[in-house]
Amino acid sequence: MPDLLHVDAVTNAAIAVLHYPARRPRNVQIIAGHGYSSSKHNLDFLCAFLAGHGIDVWSFDFPGHKLGASGGLLRGIDDCIDAMEAVVAHARVAAPTMATYTMGHSMGAMTALFCAARNAELQGAIAITTGYGRPSAIAALQRAGASDFRSAWVNGVTLPDLVADAETYFQRHLPQLAGRDVLYIAGARDAMVSPKSVQELFERAPEPKTFVTIDSDHTTAAENAKSTILAWLDERHPR
Repeated sequence: MPDLLHVDAVTNAAIAVLHYPARRPRNVQIIAGHGYSSSKHNLDFLCAFLAGHGIDVWSFDFPGHKLGASGGLLRGIDDCIDAMEAVVAHARVAAPTMATYTMGHSMGAMTALFCAARNAELQGAIAITTGYGRPSAIAALQRAGASDFRSAWVNGVTLPDLVADAETYFQRHLPQLAGRDVLYIAGARDAMVSPKSVQELFERAPEPKTFVTIDSDHTTAAENAKSTILAWLDERHPR
């Protein structure tokens, strides 16, 4: 069973974190963040699976998410980064010699990339179904009849407003990922973040990098990516 704890963030409420201790550990840890309007429970199957294969995992709730336990208010991308960086700092104090990666789904994947870019001590990141050009994609979904993307489930910013400046953040942070391993995962049946937008993000990113398309929709992409992520980690950290 994972252990629940709380980690103080710089600009928001304490961040609720589930720690999944690795079985037969191999000196690798991951800090994992969920998507917009979701919670850390959406990543539970993936996190438990990785822990069962020797990877220590810390999965947390972003501020303002009503399904989660962090409380507080989500005001924008900087709050996402602040929350993940607080958990990264806690994990690195708890296990300073472990190879450390950030990982996320959708909004959490975007945040994982920014955090890895900002923290040179991290080995890399795993980005599940996040792409370049998100504001235009969301506008298209709204024209097709999507409403508020479950914004009522979040205390704070709406999804369209959250990602309005995402391209600016990507332009600033992607070059800083040079030299760190990053896995970009697209969902073949993803109607929220198209494989094409994930491919564009991948093409804009520096080396080393890997792109994989899995058979999944958007919501279940983290669960469906488990074998892909494990294989990628196995190549870099053999048993």
